[in-house]
Amino acid sequence: MRRPVLEISDCWLSAIPSPAILAARLSTDANKLTVATLQELTKDDGNFRVFPLVGNNGKVRIIQEPKRQLQRIHSRVHTLLSRVMAPDYLYSAVKGRSYVGNAQAHDPNHPTVKVDIKNFFPSIPRVAVYNFFHRQLKCRVDVAGILADLLTYDGHLATGSAASPILAYYSYEALFDEVHEFAKARGLKMTCYVDDMALSGPGADKSTLYEVKKIIARHGLRSHKAHAFSSAQPKVITGVCNTVSGPRVPNRLHLKIKNGFDALASASTQSEKLKALNPLIGRLEAAAQIEPIYKARVATLRADYADVLLTARRPVCAEPACVVG
Repeated sequence: MRRPVLEISDCWLSAIPSPAILAARLSTDANKLTVATLQELTKDDGNFRVFPLVGNNGKVRIIQEPKRQLQRIHSRVHTLLSRVMAPDYLYSAVKGRSYVGNAQAHDPNHPTVKVDIKNFFPSIPRVAVYNFFHRQLKCRVDVAGILADLLTYDGHLATGSAASPILAYYSYEALFDEVHEFAKARGLKMTCYVDDMALSGPGADKSTLYEVKKIIARHGLRSHKAHAFSSAQPKVITGVCNTVSGPRVPNRLHLKIKNGFDALASASTQSEKLKALNPLIGRLEAAAQIEPIYKARVATLRADYADVLLTARRPVCAEPACVVG
């Protein structure tokens, strides 16, 4: 049976009067919690896996990923908040919406501007998360404090958390609402996917972009990757090339897929093949979300290299400390 969409005041995380009730509401059949457990999980040390991740552009990001027990709580928070009615402009952390739909929401015949927020998750301080739970959800002070500590790392939103995308929105909902109201006043369509905002319409131009950047700055954040596209230009929005004939895989992803196949063809050992296979499969699966025709290529690749992928799933180390993932 489909759950009803809730108002924010009806969220199961709303108006929690004590840590004991918080523990009960964060518990599931598979994960029963106590106040003592929550207090232990509020500590950063021992509850996060912190590691560098090299992006496609060569830049290194530090990922703070909650360990299993804490991630269960983060997933629970995401689940409960995702039941709240979301605005039409929000396409991230909303069931039934995606980054592909975010791009398709814009008329490809119209000028478009897009901008995102630099280092968004690390720029969201603990106090913003605390204020959301205390001021908007009306949780008691100590409850809001526990939630803020559970859901942040080193005083900011964790980059590898299941809850961070939806918490990022609620922490800066006023910013996104202000951009949306500005867009409506100019007769523009506005969408948001995490921190990536796009505005389209006949009046979308560099002055539009300038005003949106001012709104971002007014809320204490920095804008990033700002672009203005004319009506005739190809428009890549949240990694999707938005065209009059539908969503298309952008050239950058095409090139990465080609390079992935080249690396796979030149691999001579099982480990080299696996090193090329994993990112290639990930990119083909991303392409398949945009153009379903790529699903067949993923299936073929998995079948052709089934032996390599099967070997990778077998335990290969004899040390007791061998850890998967």
